Amino acid sequence: MTAIAIGLALLSAVSLAYGALLQHRGVSALGASPGALRLRALLPLLRSAPWLLGLLTLGAGMLANVVALSLAPVMVVQPVGAISLVLSVGLGVLHRGLAVDGKLIRAVIACACGVLGFVIASALIATTTPMTGTEAVILTVIGLTGAGAGALFMLVWRRPRQLVLISGAGMLFAFCATNVHVVSATVVQEGITLATLGDIPWWNAAALAASGLVGSWFVQAAYASGPPEMVIAGLTVIDPIVAVLLGILVLGEAEGATALSLAVMLVCGALACFAVFILSRYHPDAVEAERRRSALKHGSPSSDGAPRSTPPEEVSDPARP
Repeated sequence: MTAIAIGLALLSAVSLAYGALLQHRGVSALGASPGALRLRALLPLLRSAPWLLGLLTLGAGMLANVVALSLAPVMVVQPVGAISLVLSVGLGVLHRGLAVDGKLIRAVIACACGVLGFVIASALIATTTPMTGTEAVILTVIGLTGAGAGALFMLVWRRPRQLVLISGAGMLFAFCATNVHVVSATVVQEGITLATLGDIPWWNAAALAASGLVGSWFVQAAYASGPPEMVIAGLTVIDPIVAVLLGILVLGEAEGATALSLAVMLVCGALACFAVFILSRYHPDAVEAERRRSALKHGSPSSDGAPRSTPPEEVSDPARP
């Protein structure tokens, strides 16, 4: 079952790379300014053919991931998505003319190696344990609280950095994944009949829906704030790391872990996170997007619609040497 789950997770990773490219194309066509997209700015996307095709592609990948989560522990399935970062960079070169230099290549390799090491270490120690009602309740609270905090964040902070957006999206999708694991595992064990409908953890289903929707909002805003490769990098690193932490701390999926295996996971996770940070600093499109975000932040209109005055440039004094 674990091999089948990993294969489905790989299929999901391919769908994520292609779906991100298509949805980024649709969001970019809107000409939205970098930052937190307002809900009204998302409505035109429903008429965008590339965005809708990307949505269908991501939906197929999500379905594959859901099945994978029902067959294997969270901490085995989620990290496999790292392969989508390599695919995303390749698609960027082919379809967007992405300029790749040594720093970018090294960051991608470091990210992929970090997550790969994380996958291997977690797969060796992960165990599936029966879930209790307490664990399901904890994951419900985490999912709903994270979704509420994320929605409030998007409504209050107008122009967050893309790195902040993809980090928030990664955490929310990790909350979604762990609740998917609870729901899907229950459905697989009990089946879906009229008699078993009451056994389905509906509060977990509500938590996964809420965190998934708000996480998708973060992702669309991240597309408007920078390149799709950065979105993929954040999702394939932050999502599995948070999901694995929840698997360890809440679901008890690492009861047989040794100090060495946990140390390997820590080092590999830190390497992957550092690689994402390097990508945000040196990716050419990310640098340009950050420059535009900063320019808009310092020259954006005030809340009453009137342009904010900018401090006049210092006038040189002819008498001053």
